[in-house]
Amino acid sequence: MKLNPLHADKLLKALQISELRYRRLFETAQDGILILDAGTGQIADANPFLLDMLGYTYEQLLGKHLWEIGFFKDRARSEAAFATLQKDGYIRYENLPLESKDGRQREVEFVSNMYKVGQEKVIQCNIRDITDRRHLEAKLLQVQKMEAVGQLAGGVAHDYNNILTSTLLQLSMLLDDPSVAEGTKRTLRQLEREAERAAGLTRQLLMFSRKQAISLRPVDLNKVLAHLFDMLRRLLSEEVQLEYPTSHIPLWVEADSVMVEQVITNLCLNAQDAMAPKGGRLTIDAKLVELDATATAANPEAIPGLFACISVTDTGSGMNAATLERIFEPFFTTKGVGKGTGLGLSTVYGIAKQHRGWAEVTSQIGKGSTFRVFLPGWTKVSPAGTESPALEGQNGKESILLVDDEKAIRDMVALGRSMMDIMSLKRAMARRQSEYGMTIPEKSTCC
Repeated sequence: MKLNPLHADKLLKALQISELRYRRLFETAQDGILILDAGTGQIADANPFLLDMLGYTYEQLLGKHLWEIGFFKDRARSEAAFATLQKDGYIRYENLPLESKDGRQREVEFVSNMYKVGQEKVIQCNIRDITDRRHLEAKLLQVQKMEAVGQLAGGVAHDYNNILTSTLLQLSMLLDDPSVAEGTKRTLRQLEREAERAAGLTRQLLMFSRKQAISLRPVDLNKVLAHLFDMLRRLLSEEVQLEYPTSHIPLWVEADSVMVEQVITNLCLNAQDAMAPKGGRLTIDAKLVELDATATAANPEAIPGLFACISVTDTGSGMNAATLERIFEPFFTTKGVGKGTGLGLSTVYGIAKQHRGWAEVTSQIGKGSTFRVFLPGWTKVSPAGTESPALEGQNGKESILLVDDEKAIRDMVALGRSMMDIMSLKRAMARRQSEYGMTIPEKSTCC
């Protein structure tokens, strides 16, 4: 049947518009698209997104078999998949590893289906880059894991703390008892030192699990760093070149200054270990940053807002990806036996979280590491004059109501009234401050 020239012209224009529409969709798609010859597996077309994602030019792909291209490393698997595709007309991979021309690893969703174009069959492969999504999912799983570990550590540490407090109370009372022989006291002092070591580990676990008592108030971070600098210089070895760009401009955060000092100290000691034995350059920096949703998208723990960022950078050995995934876990350490408890960095993590902040790390093998701790900036009224006035000591007779959930501790305190002076009890109970932040007046009586 002969077409009317007018109808033929309209049909031609409709085909041209359809082709243009398809071409625009193909070229502007935010997924990679490959078109293959269904019979041979040769590449007939590739869209710009795929070329950009994998770093190849159009000419490098055109006419090649799918399994000849470098990003499909397993040739046998690729050929088998193509045979399955020819037979079934459809194939899908939820997570297929690819490699770009410059060696970057990409994870993709890969979906292929076969259809007819005129009298010929073609295969369309849709390739979606899910590398960033997988990375974010892995971080989220790590955060959930750390939360679970923190709850477990907090529960165990609380129970251990009760046991150790009771033990230390009894040891302290025996050491203050004049009827105990000096030889026995030497053994008791050794036991006390070991119990105090265990109590120190317990305190670090409590920090990691965010069950440590803290006192949040406006703190000038630059003053904290300036105060720490001389102490760190004495603490670190001579092989470590410590750099800190001093600033007289206040950098206010809402924090517990003692815990902030511990964070910085732990990070510096960790950096020194990473640079041992030759040493290197250790740089401390602090600045105020305003983070938006875009800046925090890559980290599930990060939140938008005003934060002070403390960074500690070393020129040490660096860490691989496997180490980075576990670096903040309690008791995880890359140091040799007897050279570390594995609680230094987990303490940093716990303190940051307890301050409603977070900790991050970036590292490259042979190029060192950078740890960043984000603490909430002080955004309320001017911090000037916010320091609480010191309480004057009072002389007289005061009473303390002591409340504790551990019966052994209550019994020991009650026993202390008849066995020793309250000052001895105060020295023993000072260890309890690490969990509850309690203080005992200089002159007091127990009731």
